[in-house]
Amino acid sequence: MKEKLADAVYGKIRDAIMTGELASDELIQEQRVADRYGISKITAREVLQRLCHDKYLKSFPRKGYLIVDLSPAQLNMLQKLRYQVEALALKEIVRHCADRELDELETILGVPSPPQHDPYGTVNSRFHLQIARMSKNPYLYDTIYGFIGLVCRYAMTVGKGTVIDTDDHHWEMLRALRRRDIPAALEELRLDLQLEKDEV
Repeated sequence: MKEKLADAVYGKIRDAIMTGELASDELIQEQRVADRYGISKITAREVLQRLCHDKYLKSFPRKGYLIVDLSPAQLNMLQKLRYQVEALALKEIVRHCADRELDELETILGVPSPPQHDPYGTVNSRFHLQIARMSKNPYLYDTIYGFIGLVCRYAMTVGKGTVIDTDDHHWEMLRALRRRDIPAALEELRLDLQLEKDEV
């Protein structure tokens, strides 16, 4: 019961962050969260720490939490780092994944995203997280998971369309993986992350 309540509160706060309902300069405190959502202070702390883990908030001990904001320059730096991490995942997939495992990527691309605020529920997010999962490296998965939260937040609040959600590069990346063509897969990843050639 406590976990379901914590998940619900997590979702509400995350949605408020994603939509800009919570101001980025507003200090979020555990007691206020506990009072607003009718939960214990311990549960509020757990929820807020989970939001920190997922890169939505930054903790300031004994003060509270602030929303993590990205500037366009920071987004670009993040995407460059993300490229390197996902490139490693793609190389691992080419090295040891069977064709039937690649079918999972095709399944994701075949199912449109339902309207939602969940940044991890979009086709784009599910595709990239599946790439991370298929690398069979949990550290890659955790890293990419955090990147996606930040990029989605930027797209929904600051970017307003700067980050394009299209499946074209995903399909081409999948075709390249099926051919075991890592240079082509990396090129599609670069294009998908909207990076210039000299940035990778």
